[in-house]
Amino acid sequence: MPDYYQDSASEKIFQQRKNQETPPNPHIRDNNETVKIMGAVILALLPAVLFSGYLFGIKVYGLFLIGLATAFAADIGWSFLVKRPIRFDLSIVITALLLTMNLPPSAPWYFPVIGVAFAVIIVKEFFGGIGYNFLNPALGGRALLIGLFYNQMFLISWPDPPFGSISPDVVSQATANDVVSGATPLAVMKAGDTLSNQELWDAFLGFTGGRVGETSALLLLLGGIFLVWRKIISPRIPLIIFATIGVFAFILGPEGLFTGTWQHVIGHIISGGAMLGAIYMATDYASTPGTKAGENLFALGVGLLVVLFRFYGFTNEGMSYAILIMNCFTPLIDRFLRLRILGEGKPTPFNLKIMR
Repeated sequence: MPDYYQDSASEKIFQQRKNQETPPNPHIRDNNETVKIMGAVILALLPAVLFSGYLFGIKVYGLFLIGLATAFAADIGWSFLVKRPIRFDLSIVITALLLTMNLPPSAPWYFPVIGVAFAVIIVKEFFGGIGYNFLNPALGGRALLIGLFYNQMFLISWPDPPFGSISPDVVSQATANDVVSGATPLAVMKAGDTLSNQELWDAFLGFTGGRVGETSALLLLLGGIFLVWRKIISPRIPLIIFATIGVFAFILGPEGLFTGTWQHVIGHIISGGAMLGAIYMATDYASTPGTKAGENLFALGVGLLVVLFRFYGFTNEGMSYAILIMNCFTPLIDRFLRLRILGEGKPTPFNLKIMR
């Protein structure tokens, strides 16, 4: 007579895997592997990466290549130092791409070297590698570069397609003959002016001043839709961030409360690092909460911080620091909003265990 307990498929799987080490996040529930997930993210970023060269010149491709080479060198060097097998999980490729996309087009060659090396070794590997980092590595590297090279990191180049850019030192001269607009969309709105329809259209397509890979809202959005279709990310975090930014852009209008126009709302959503940060960085598996309610709270916090930075801060942008700050709150959010174990306590909204 068969033993239905010992002969069950689940018991056999348990016996086979009970002594295996639990891998770090992300924990996948189907046949996808980490490499496939990272590969999908790379594919989603690739159009914006390629388009950046068309906008700002072939030289930005060199920045990407330097960043990628640094990422592999840092990963191999660290693996050799700690005497572990080299992991080709492609996560370092995403780190290098995202950090380079956050650089100004005029960045010198050593910016991606310093930023990517710090992101891979310090932010990621010092905390255990993929799945254990509590900060987004690319944003951690960007924060270091801002601390070291503040003025250079905030220089803005304007695209001069095909494959050229107007360097920051001649932008002010170029405005005299309408070659380019004198300020980025965020700077225009912070000054109390309204973006024209053409300026909004340019910002959506990417033909505006900004960082290497953050200007084309269209391509970043298409990549995000691809990741949602592949079920790599949930649309909730980006949508909550966009909604929060849009609502407060309307409330905190240029002429007082509730005076924001639809141009202000759309402008704040598609300009600066909002698209790149909300879709590709705020959705990082390792540095975001593990419950839906926690993700919602995380996204709301990012949106509110972006609003504070943009409307009351010294700079026109704030997405990177908003995400980094909320990354630091992720362990606290997970502690107070964790899923209830079956039979634990009284029923609570969304089946969450509210720690007291």
